[in-house]
Order: sequence, then C-alpha cells, then structure tokens
Amino acid sequence: MNSTKNENLFLPSGAKKISLLWPDKFFPKDLSEFLGNGDIVESVRKWGEQWGEGKQGKPLLFFGATGSGKTCLALLLAEYFDWQLFEMNASDTRTKDAVERVAGAAAQGSSFSGKKRLILLDEVDGLHGNSDRGGVAAINKIIKASKNPVILTANDVYGNQKMTAFRSSCQMIQFRKINYLSIAKRLRELLEQEKIDFDAEAVKELAQNCAGDFRSALLDVQTLSLLGKIDMAAVKSLGYRERQQDVFKTMGKILKGTSVKEIRAARFKADIDSRMLFNWIEENIPRHFTKGNDNANAFERLSKADIFNGRIMRRQHYGFLRYSSELMTCGVALSRENDYGGCG
Repeated sequence: MNSTKNENLFLPSGAKKISLLWPDKFFPKDLSEFLGNGDIVESVRKWGEQWGEGKQGKPLLFFGATGSGKTCLALLLAEYFDWQLFEMNASDTRTKDAVERVAGAAAQGSSFSGKKRLILLDEVDGLHGNSDRGGVAAINKIIKASKNPVILTANDVYGNQKMTAFRSSCQMIQFRKINYLSIAKRLRELLEQEKIDFDAEAVKELAQNCAGDFRSALLDVQTLSLLGKIDMAAVKSLGYRERQQDVFKTMGKILKGTSVKEIRAARFKADIDSRMLFNWIEENIPRHFTKGNDNANAFERLSKADIFNGRIMRRQHYGFLRYSSELMTCGVALSRENDYGGCG
C-alpha cells in the first residue's frame, strides 16, 4: 500500500495534510516539559537516583486515568538516567513463557553497554486469561527478583482482581487527571508555535472537554487545526466525549452495532486506548459471535487490523492507525452475517 497516497483519505476536502500525530510531535523533550503531577516527577526522579547509587528500589506501579502521562513519564525517566528501555505492552504476547523468556532476561544484569535497563510493563491491567495465560504470576515473580528498575502502568488497580499481587509487590503512585487550565495553557503555546489562529476561550473549552486526558486534547486540537481557525463553533462540532462509559457496554455497542456511524460513536466515547481496545475486542469476539462463520469472519478482520498495527510499530507511520481502528471495530462488527439483538 502506498502510505503517502492513502494517509489522508479520511480528511475532509480542503483540509491540510497530517504529517505526524501531535502526541508524538510534541512529546516532552525532558522531565521539565512533563505536564501535570509535578510532585510525582520529583518523587520518581529520587527513586531513579537511588538506583544510580546502587540502592535497589521497589518496583513502581503507575496508575490513573488515560492520558495522564504514566507511560510518558516512564519513557522520560529512561532518557534522563540514560537507561536502556525494555518495554512490554498490551500489543505483545504476555504469556508465562513469553514474559519469562524476554522480560526475565532483561531484568537480570545490565545491557551490553553496561547501562542499567528500565523494565516497563505497560497496561498490566489489560492482561487477559486466554491470550496472556500465566502472565500475572510470571511478571510478579520477575519484578520481585529484578536487578534493574521496573515500572508497571495501569488504569484501574482496584477493579481488577489480577492486580492484587502487583499492589503488594510495588510502590503505588497515583496519577491525577491534569488540570484543564494547565492543558489549555500548553495548547495555546503549541498553537502559537505552529502559527495556527485560535480563540482562547475555544481552546479553554476544548481543554475542559478532554477530562484531563492531554493526549486526547492534542489529537482534538490537531484535528481542528487542519480545518482552519480553532473557534467555539469548531470545538462544539467535536462533541463532548463521554469518557466514563463502561467498557462492557462499549463492547456491546461496537460488536452489535449496525452502522459505521453507530460503531464509530461507541469507539470515540470509550475511555480506553487503541491497544487496550484491540485486546478487549479479541477477548469478546467468541462471546458475542456464536453463529455460523461470524467468529471466523470477525477474527479475519481483526487479523488485518493487527497487520496495520505491526506496520505502525516497524515504520513508525501512525497514518496507519486509522485503518487498524476501523478494521478492528467497524470491520469486525459488520463482518457478521447473523443478528445478535441489535446494539447492546
């Protein structure tokens, strides 16, 4: 596929071209640019200094709302202390064997260059029974024995029984939602830097609507910037995202949806990132699609979405994200041949 030709197929006519998603383009250069949760930054910096002095600190468990900076801070720490980063996230297979083979080796000793490794186990609350069998026990065993610093991230540490072991093994650090005034200030700075015309009150409204999710705010303001001036009418056109929608209801609305518009609306309202949503869909296809060839057809569409996810990782071309998102939601839902009772 010619990615340059296709990367803007979903933009309105006359809109500017997307070259790079703003969460990547404006990723903080160092700890000083990290937005929100300033007390946490100082705390984890001291934790990292202890490792540098030869004192093994307890593994950290970052938890809190989507878009509050959990993974971002872990990545910045690795760069700040010049640690080699080793990451396993929700897009990786995290069975007992996979964790022990890969993360286990990384947790012991130093890298070839003599640097310490930061073991980042992202979205551990996304571990599922079928696809990640034995992963929880393997991860817990590794973090207790690791000779390198370890950070885990999660959105919900209390509503998931599998998180009990991690809560007792780690130092828990809660990330609060970023204050909307801080988000608005940063958005104005970026818009001025990009020489994009905007109304300050409209940017403030957008920051309030993002519910503390800075990554989402960046994507929203980038979308609006493609169409011209960011004013109140443009912000209202986005609609207010209902970010606290229950994930099980989201699955029902996506997998039982009967139109692209309906399925997209459910996807956009979900308080869950793309990688986690992929895992939830994979887990729920066999539960929802039980007739005829529906199960096989759904997994065929999901496998195509996974191909695009692989291309994103290999090529760092995030234009493919629109294809994987559409395939894993609209593609999966509309592949079915049988009726399962309408939208859940």
